[in-house]
Amino acid sequence: MNSFTYYSPTKYIFGLDSHNKLGEELRKLKKKNILMVYSSSSKKNGLIDRVEKILEENMISFVEYSGVKTNPTTNMAYECIDLARKNDVDFILAIGGGSAIDLAKSVAVGLCCNGDVWDFYLGKEIEKAVEIGVILTIASSGSESSPNAILTNNDTLEKMAIESDLIRPIFAIMNPELTMTLTSYQTACGITDIIAHCLERYFTNTENVDLTDRLLESIIKSVIKEGKKAVFCKDDVESRKNIMWAGSLAHNNIIGCDREQDWNSHHLEHVLSAKYNCNHGAGMAVIFPAWMRYVVKKHKVERFTQFANRVFDIEINIDNPIETAMMGIEKFEDFLEEIKMPLNFVQLGISDYDIDELVKLNNLNGGKTSGFYALNEDDIREIYKIASGNRL
Repeated sequence: MNSFTYYSPTKYIFGLDSHNKLGEELRKLKKKNILMVYSSSSKKNGLIDRVEKILEENMISFVEYSGVKTNPTTNMAYECIDLARKNDVDFILAIGGGSAIDLAKSVAVGLCCNGDVWDFYLGKEIEKAVEIGVILTIASSGSESSPNAILTNNDTLEKMAIESDLIRPIFAIMNPELTMTLTSYQTACGITDIIAHCLERYFTNTENVDLTDRLLESIIKSVIKEGKKAVFCKDDVESRKNIMWAGSLAHNNIIGCDREQDWNSHHLEHVLSAKYNCNHGAGMAVIFPAWMRYVVKKHKVERFTQFANRVFDIEINIDNPIETAMMGIEKFEDFLEEIKMPLNFVQLGISDYDIDELVKLNNLNGGKTSGFYALNEDDIREIYKIASGNRL
């Protein structure tokens, strides 16, 4: 186990009708001019009308940006920053899932600098950010309490991340009922992303991390169990409670702070969703099993056999650990298929692709990644080849 410092300032307000506590939280923070960031779907389901009423009752001024779309871009961030500056915004309220929250975080950073917000995605240090609050409407990204945000550059199609405790939301209002208007596909994409966040931490080279191994395995098992219920019975609010809380636990880093982490699968998927604008969770359903099928034969098969044994109750064949590991990967793919997730490029909606171009967009320039198993360009090419087929 590694040494660590863990910090999480986010206040979780969890439960049915918890969005009604918004006014109380904003009064405590003494905020006067709020930017609301959301997508058109939040307007259609009536949530925005309810939030507007709460703000008006508490005499809080607000402006709205309703142009959030999947995979937020620099152009969206520039528009939002300009709107916020013109209205002297002192707080940002993200209403939605990862896309709305990540855009809000980008704006929070961009408002506090005179330059280009993209510079922070290229490595410039974040020194200040406007405070953020969240009303969560989809269990998926964990962005409601994480120190991370993702943004795609419209010009270069680079999809990059920032990380800073300064962009962790001040509060996260989590009402599982708000996820009941999601389609089965949206729910399944969120479930896949939650599991992927766990697996990026699970595959580690750090030794003696049995405590967090067990926590990660427990979250994955619970999300698989409850996920099936939520996908096929959208009114099962109890399953949605479990999934929503799992989404935060999977990515606020409480279960990953003691270990090295991987994140190569996420980087490979970011190339796909930046170029083809596919849903990130669906992209992870294609990429993560492909990564597993490739890496299992290269590095620490015992991590994969432990995953198969503890998550899917597969007995370990000590004479043939690869067989056990592959059975675990196949069980994971079976679950993804059961919840109607894609398992290859064509199922993801990508029929016209150039694997060499995808490799180039990873920007390794002859180098290697870091993580559980460092990937070079040839490794990445092979993983994309596996992802382009089905269970190769």
